[in-house]
Amino acid sequence: MGHEDNFIFHRIWNELSQINMHKINRVCQWNFQIGLVGSEAVIQDMIEWLSSFPYHDLELPVPSNDTVRSNREIMKRLIVVPVAAGEELVGEKLSTADFCIVETCMVNQVKQLRVDVYPFDRGDKGLAAQILANHEGIRFALSHNFPVFRPEHAKIEIQDTAVQNAAWVFIAAIPTFLPPPHKAIAAPLASFADFIVLTVNEVKLMFELIGLLGEKIQFKHIVEFVFVFGLAKIARGIAGIILTPLPAKTTLLVKGALAYAFTWAIGEAIVFFIVARQKVGWRFLMQRAKCHYRRGMENSKEILKKRVLPNT
Repeated sequence: MGHEDNFIFHRIWNELSQINMHKINRVCQWNFQIGLVGSEAVIQDMIEWLSSFPYHDLELPVPSNDTVRSNREIMKRLIVVPVAAGEELVGEKLSTADFCIVETCMVNQVKQLRVDVYPFDRGDKGLAAQILANHEGIRFALSHNFPVFRPEHAKIEIQDTAVQNAAWVFIAAIPTFLPPPHKAIAAPLASFADFIVLTVNEVKLMFELIGLLGEKIQFKHIVEFVFVFGLAKIARGIAGIILTPLPAKTTLLVKGALAYAFTWAIGEAIVFFIVARQKVGWRFLMQRAKCHYRRGMENSKEILKKRVLPNT
């Protein structure tokens, strides 16, 4: 990379890093502890579950892989309390736990300690999602350290960003519904704001996904993820072609649906690259956007029902 290119990348990094890079790095390192209670065999199963990466839960068109393990010293985040059959639980160690994962036969004993308790069942597909939903404050730290939470958490962050981007399409359109002369002044500003907000949201999502998938956000990620900005540009170009012949109100609905669908597709492309180290192109983008478009249209219709725009 030449000096000029290096300078440009550093300038881009300086701008982008102010969005929330440091915040994401910090929340990924927040201190927390998980209590594990049960027989030694069940506790070992719990540790293997926490360390596993259920790749198939990402619902991407790639082979699943449940054997990926965290390279981190996960034991530092765990309070392990083995209890043999017939033994009484000594729960003092669990007083600092944020929550406990417990062998089913010991749930009632641990509940007496007034700590959040989750019965362990490795076959329970909703267990990781339930824990993430109930412990939002340490969500990034959980996913950063324990791979089992990553697929579900990635979907949460992509969904939140997709909804925000779709909503912004309608908010940014408000100036086009204003009477002159306000429309002449406000509409160009709205177009500019639309572009800036969507771009910032995509970069924010990229940082969030890098963090929750177990990596510390660094300068190298901007170089590695240049292809993401290319995908965003392709998405906008395709959206422009689709929207051109449509009437105004239909255009708004479709634009909101496309913003939602392409945000999901770009988010999945980021996840795919982090996990598989494979870049994707426009075919992947289109395939995944098609998968999410119907849900995006439903989301757009819900936004319109809330009467975001004047006289709609």
